[in-house]
Amino acid sequence: MIGSRTTVRGRITITIVAAIAVALLGVVTAAAAAPGAGAAGTRAATERAPAAPRAAATGSIIVVRRAGGQDSLWRVSPADAGAAKLVDLPFRPARMAGSPDTGKIAILPAPGGARIYVYDIAGAKLTALSFATLGVRRIDGFTWVSSTRILVSAATTTRAMQYPFADRLYTIATTGGKPVAFRGLHGTEPSAAPGADRLLYVRFRDAGPNAADPQSRLVVEDLMSLKLAPGGKPEVVKHARYSDSYDIRLYRDPDVSADGKYVVSSTTGSDVSATYAVRRVATGKLVCSKRTTLGPRDRTAWNHAGDRVAFWGMPPAGNMLTAALYVCDVATAKIASDGPFSKVAVTGLAWAPDDALLAYAMRSRSGGADKGRLWTIDPGTSATPTDLGEGSLPVWVP
Repeated sequence: MIGSRTTVRGRITITIVAAIAVALLGVVTAAAAAPGAGAAGTRAATERAPAAPRAAATGSIIVVRRAGGQDSLWRVSPADAGAAKLVDLPFRPARMAGSPDTGKIAILPAPGGARIYVYDIAGAKLTALSFATLGVRRIDGFTWVSSTRILVSAATTTRAMQYPFADRLYTIATTGGKPVAFRGLHGTEPSAAPGADRLLYVRFRDAGPNAADPQSRLVVEDLMSLKLAPGGKPEVVKHARYSDSYDIRLYRDPDVSADGKYVVSSTTGSDVSATYAVRRVATGKLVCSKRTTLGPRDRTAWNHAGDRVAFWGMPPAGNMLTAALYVCDVATAKIASDGPFSKVAVTGLAWAPDDALLAYAMRSRSGGADKGRLWTIDPGTSATPTDLGEGSLPVWVP
């Protein structure tokens, strides 16, 4: 963390410890049963009290299923686990997100590239949208800014960067047309609330040599907010400056609530931890936070009302072989948890259309983002999770 400077020897020690921890996780995972085994997945039998009445399941959940080396989109019923294949994918997906009108799903392939794909649910059509004409070679993130327009952060190099100084913002219409630069802005990891006309993203700047450490440079990381309406100007929500030798992030993967009032992001430290923080967009004031151990790539999900956000991580008091789900209620600033889950990582979270249930996909730690098992839960209650079979990267639609 900033303020607790790490020496070169300290950084090497931390790196070695982290590497050993990850290696141990891989060894244990290889010998463990796949997530989903047992009556309630990998949860301990004594973990929950007698089940409470379960909320009614509505809509359907679009997921990725992988079989025989082929990834496909499937529609799964949360009521009875019935499933139907929608389309085969010519790539392995890394992320998915539904459009504001719930009629389309944007899919980012792994490991990036210059294309993003859109699946039209009603038309059963998969379309590739390319940013190659702008010199883009790697898309790092994306968000819907309307039901017909996607905004991405992208670079002109294929190399993944800890601090993507060169990332720019671009948009493209799903109805056709060429991609264009978005207001000439630099930024990465965008998240939009189209209904609130609000965009959040991260901006990096190189602040020059670090006088205290000639072998490093100073990084400026800004959490930015922008009104999407014409004439809107970027505003700084939070600001930090630190040495690039710390290998940390302060506002990673921001996710803005549907009403544009709150944003959740995570701080990752060289001590292999991740602290999730929920803030008010207008002031940057902290609402609630949760520290987790050996933090994974962030998976967060706001409910439709914008008053609860779900995320996941390893409990600080855990044994680095368990994970938990957390839900922050912004009205009370309290965090409820479900878990622990054993030997798994979360690949996606999605709220039901009525916000009554939360879908989560889990995989073994050695699996890919497109391999997992799908569950639903009434978070923070004693209701037993429902196993819906194979599925990853869930998107819940009406």
